[in-house]
Amino acid sequence: MTAPKLSVCIPVYNGAEFIKETIDSILSQSFKDFEIVVVDNQSTDNTREVVRSYRDPRIKLFVNDTNIGMIPNWNKAMEHAIGKYIKILPADDFIYPGCLEKQVKVMEADTNEKIAMVGGRRNIIDDTGKILFNRGFSKSECEVSGFAAINKNVRSGGNILGEGGAIIFRKSILLKTGNFTSDIFYVLDLDLWYKILLHGNYHALPDIVSSFRVSKSSASVNVVKKQREDMTNFINKIYLNKEYQLSWLSRKIGLFKSFALTEAKKILYKYVLK
Repeated sequence: MTAPKLSVCIPVYNGAEFIKETIDSILSQSFKDFEIVVVDNQSTDNTREVVRSYRDPRIKLFVNDTNIGMIPNWNKAMEHAIGKYIKILPADDFIYPGCLEKQVKVMEADTNEKIAMVGGRRNIIDDTGKILFNRGFSKSECEVSGFAAINKNVRSGGNILGEGGAIIFRKSILLKTGNFTSDIFYVLDLDLWYKILLHGNYHALPDIVSSFRVSKSSASVNVVKKQREDMTNFINKIYLNKEYQLSWLSRKIGLFKSFALTEAKKILYKYVLK
């Protein structure tokens, strides 16, 4: 059996409400050489029934014997992946038409394998699917070194590289970096992205390729406060690790921007995500 070019990994727990939209967004892609790896973390709703209702052989459902926790489940999904490239797509997010074709095309054209990761812009949506705003690394196509991408992302005070749905990366690099290991929960994706970017360039697409859902449960003051605390700790951690070559100025700007973003989120969540 020939391995697929791309593995789209969907770690899920009680995701019945949105997972059909997630899977449909993959199946409708113009690019077809993929597998969908769904790892169910002992859901108590009908998530598994929704997944089993599909008859597409590219969809592979794995069910954990017990609930192993969120981060280990994300890792389990990637461990099951056999594709050359990997995308982590949370079960309440989705991708737009052309996303996979555009991202894989960039990777396949890179015969010297200088690119470690391809990212695109994404819409931030609420529980109902309403678009709140969009964000991304660049509004024009560009490619920068991994170190430049890390410095720019730190200076943003948030995550402009992309959440899982907006990114694909090489599995060969993941085998070198290891899986998600961050003990700073709200930046666990950035922790892995930065490790991957130590091994190559970041290619940014100007297109909006995915949607990232912000639920009411993530809009509480306590959650926003913890997000800022984790980002502050993470920026300081990266600065102290000389392997990342983070400048003093990037650290200072990042800490200030992180504070400013926290205040902006409080206003957004208070008046938009009621």
